[in-house]
Amino acid sequence: MCNQRMCDYYLPALVDAPNTTKEQLIDCVTTSWGWGRGVAIPPATVSLTPVLLVFAATIVALPLFAMAGRVLAQFTAAVARKYRIARALRHLPGPPSLPLIGNLHQLGQNMTRLHWFKAEMTQTYGPTYATRVDILMDGSIVTSCPKNIEYILQTRSDNFVKPALLHDTCKEVMGQSIFAINPDSHLWALQRKMMSSMFSVNSFRKYMRSVFREHTLQTVADIHAAAAKGTTLNMELVLLTLTTNISFHIGFGRHVPAHMNSPHFHDLFRDASSITANRFTKPWYKWFGAVMPSEQRMKHVMAEIDGMFYDVIAARQAEARRTTTTTDVTDATTMRSAAQVDVLTQLVARQSRGETAITDTFLRDMMMTVMLAGRETVASGLLWVVYMIARHPAVQAKVFAEVDAIDATDYDSVAGLSYLEAVMKESWRLFPPTALELKSAVHDDVLPDGTFVPAGVNVEFSPFVMGRDASRWPRADEFLPERWLDPAFKMPTDYEYPVFNAGKRKCVGQRIALLQIKYILTMLYQRFNFDLTEPEKAPQLTLGIALFAKDGIHVTPTLRQRPVAHDAAPTRARATSAA
Repeated sequence: MCNQRMCDYYLPALVDAPNTTKEQLIDCVTTSWGWGRGVAIPPATVSLTPVLLVFAATIVALPLFAMAGRVLAQFTAAVARKYRIARALRHLPGPPSLPLIGNLHQLGQNMTRLHWFKAEMTQTYGPTYATRVDILMDGSIVTSCPKNIEYILQTRSDNFVKPALLHDTCKEVMGQSIFAINPDSHLWALQRKMMSSMFSVNSFRKYMRSVFREHTLQTVADIHAAAAKGTTLNMELVLLTLTTNISFHIGFGRHVPAHMNSPHFHDLFRDASSITANRFTKPWYKWFGAVMPSEQRMKHVMAEIDGMFYDVIAARQAEARRTTTTTDVTDATTMRSAAQVDVLTQLVARQSRGETAITDTFLRDMMMTVMLAGRETVASGLLWVVYMIARHPAVQAKVFAEVDAIDATDYDSVAGLSYLEAVMKESWRLFPPTALELKSAVHDDVLPDGTFVPAGVNVEFSPFVMGRDASRWPRADEFLPERWLDPAFKMPTDYEYPVFNAGKRKCVGQRIALLQIKYILTMLYQRFNFDLTEPEKAPQLTLGIALFAKDGIHVTPTLRQRPVAHDAAPTRARATSAA
């Protein structure tokens, strides 16, 4: 009736359309008003006019106009924000930029050597400078000033948060992992609590050291076999295999399934990390991902990784349902054996009692947190120590002498290896496992060095760059472990040497990670010598969650002429237990 009244109102004043057939007009208007073909049409509508068509088109177009208005409003707000940030950044030193794209072309040209490029920019423009990416992103303030970093990570940590850019770029890999969300999230607090209990000293004494020993001996057996055959090894793959075994066993209470510790699995993680890093200089992936091969690869990679994680979760949930009595263990100090009360078991038990925060997605993200913390960063830390020792025979000789003097099964003796610890710290000064940190300012702020920080701008700092700063480190380009043992050497603060992060986000497992790495290195260097296959070749560094070499670090292991009385290398143990 509404349609009838509208036609009765308009048609008496209209004349027939001169160039339009009646059939065309009927099709158009019946569609516009919601009448269907074959529905009886009021006689008054037989004479139709262009005015009615304009009216109908206007009604149809109104939602489009509203949508266009919203898009225009968002675009205007984005332009205003970018203009405001650009005005604030133009007073800072930095590389020359081009209209619209800023420094994006320079970042793209240096992607294969981005860490070195940032070090060069710091040498050229000083400890605080700006990079600009005007049309696609908001640009960044880059700083290596320790007082600025303390202000960002501690003093005003509430104002410098994980940026939306980081979450959007890494969401497929990290999800709501502790590495991607901010401390004000209840999920962050829950994950932090679980990680703290997992890496407690009591947990180490009752559980971890037996896990370290078991899997390190497996790795020793593999290297022993390669040395006997004269085979070269990619130490990155060897160490990732080891740290995957350890982190999975500690975090999830089982031996890792074989397919989750294979070269294929490591390649999946490498691809996901690489694609994620490259998104930072290809922001158009958001709009053109459907036709970008890298984005299609990302979908395939994450579907496979997530499928493996969810299979482990489903198996543990089925196991929990079969258990007649489920004990909720909230403190890792009550762990009874290597077979039970790991993080995943605790969370599945809480989920079964109806905790709404413990979803399958959260369990997946918690698994990713454990794997990233225990697998990626520890393997990276080990790798660069092995690499630097292999490049410096005099350092290697001192390491041999120190580790030969102790029993590796005595963890107090391992913890007291001062020269080895100095080698580790010096290696990470030059090659930190986490080479770049990124924050975003919630509100306008001013850094201690006087730099104005507009709301919305990204602020980044690089442990890689800071470790090579000649104003802070004498003979910065040289590998000098002895500097850490010199009584005159002033030990750096967490903000001068942020290898383990600092403030609220300081690594909860730092103490245990250091002991784990010392133990593994002691076990290896009591038995083997590692020679680089290409000692003169500088490694091309990766961009990603942890710092690795693009082509790996390849070595030839040889057996040392020294009998080892402790922990003789066993034959390869099979880790086939189901998750």
